[in-house]
Amino acid sequence: MDLRAGNPLKRASTAHGTPSPARLRALADRAGGLLMVGFDGTTSQDAPLEFVEGIAGAILFKRNLRDARQTLDLTEALQAAGRAGGARPLLIAIDQEGGSVSRLSAFGTTTPSAMALGAAGDPALTELVYRAVGTELRALGVNFDFAPVADINSDPANPVIGVRSFGDDPEAVALHVAAAVRGLRSARVAATAKHFPGHGDTKVDSHLDLPVLQHDLARLLSREAVPFRAAAAAGVEAIMTAHISFPEVEASGLPATMSPAILTGLLRQQLGYRGVICTDCMEMSAVAARYGAGEAACAAVSAGADLVLFSHSGTLAREAVNGLRAAIFEGRLDADQIELSLSRIEALRDHLGAFASGDLDQVGSSYHRRVAIEAALRCVTCVRDPQRVLPLRCAHGDRILVVQFVGDAMSPVEGSRAAGTSLGKRLESKAARVHEQFRSLDPAGHEYKQLLMAAGTATAVVAVTRRAAQHPLQARAVADLAMLGKPLVVVAAREPYDACRVPPEVTVLAAYGDDDVTMEAVAEFLLGPAKPVGRLPVRLPPVAVST
Repeated sequence: MDLRAGNPLKRASTAHGTPSPARLRALADRAGGLLMVGFDGTTSQDAPLEFVEGIAGAILFKRNLRDARQTLDLTEALQAAGRAGGARPLLIAIDQEGGSVSRLSAFGTTTPSAMALGAAGDPALTELVYRAVGTELRALGVNFDFAPVADINSDPANPVIGVRSFGDDPEAVALHVAAAVRGLRSARVAATAKHFPGHGDTKVDSHLDLPVLQHDLARLLSREAVPFRAAAAAGVEAIMTAHISFPEVEASGLPATMSPAILTGLLRQQLGYRGVICTDCMEMSAVAARYGAGEAACAAVSAGADLVLFSHSGTLAREAVNGLRAAIFEGRLDADQIELSLSRIEALRDHLGAFASGDLDQVGSSYHRRVAIEAALRCVTCVRDPQRVLPLRCAHGDRILVVQFVGDAMSPVEGSRAAGTSLGKRLESKAARVHEQFRSLDPAGHEYKQLLMAAGTATAVVAVTRRAAQHPLQARAVADLAMLGKPLVVVAAREPYDACRVPPEVTVLAAYGDDDVTMEAVAEFLLGPAKPVGRLPVRLPPVAVST
């Protein structure tokens, strides 16, 4: 596709007339300052060092992190490499949202998901949790968090947002987004509201393909934009774009990331946002399957993006830099706009670089873990308990069967994940006798028979489900377990919509996550005497029990 048909790179002149070749050449030499890149490996030698002098920053993933000491060594080495070239401090970013998207889970504090915090319903708690997140990031030399998610989870079948969202009510989501921004900023870490203008009403994961939504401008302004307005009012340093097509707003069909109507017209002009606009990763299939790295980067910058993100491939990052340099030098990108983008990014780099790293003892500290566990205890929700099964009553010698339906990451954004956090061990620590099984997301055949046989000899059963609507054999298993007539509790370890897929007589707890602190809280409520106090932050669709 010729991007120039829908997103013309044609402005050879600026508000100050045609720029001189010398100015264009100087600007082209600074093109790397529009990029943030990721890399493999755990040392600065693994980073694309030839770009460190020129790029705006780096994004870190689990693959880059072993422990707290190594992470701080890495971030300090990256900054030192940048300083050696006389450059400004680097932006060093990470996706630390909490819940299922937690890059520090191996050694930092894992906090409840956004939807869990939405269930707690207390923005002050959200602010406290995100302050803890920011404190650990700053201690590690990470100054930029690609969080919070400002998407409204309007579609229960959303494959990529789900529990990453604070809920489905725009005003409630806005309150929590603003609180999260304040929490991160209080720890001197830049916050990012994502994914503008909203990724919450899709059935397609933009990591895999391009979602298309028919929402018009009025809909976006009245609903999707509400949390982003709140984030901007709270001082959010960056807003990240969505790789979603909104043809009612951008007639060309280009993704929002490359849309002048959305980035410049809606975000800059109508909403008045003046901070950094950052793209989502340009290697996601919604973009990469359709456009080359160079043309995509140029189109995003032309549309109004400041910072262009390439999370994995140094080769694609080089292609993007070369494409930007050529477009700037040839006058196909507006020189004044490039200057303004660079000034926004450089101002943020200078601001964040003024703060030193913190104390490594903060990372995974007992205080932060207490904050996370106390938050989780306020999040878990009893969707229903019609037969008053909770708390489970276990006499001496009784045995609880815990069956967890587990699989790979639900979306590429989650990265590599363990098979599942043990709930059984947490129940055992509270003096229960437990047998725990981990089964596939769609159990069938021999493993299906095994779980039913194990349930037959148990006193009570706890079934930990994950997206039963997308994996209907989980719902079938729960229905068969219910027919045994034993006390049965379903723990929805992701979105609470699983409650609509199991028989109405079955007790359901909504956990909104399967991280360690959330499972600790679930164990408390299964055995009592504590009772869940969270409230559903999303509306459940009509019951659609599988048979």
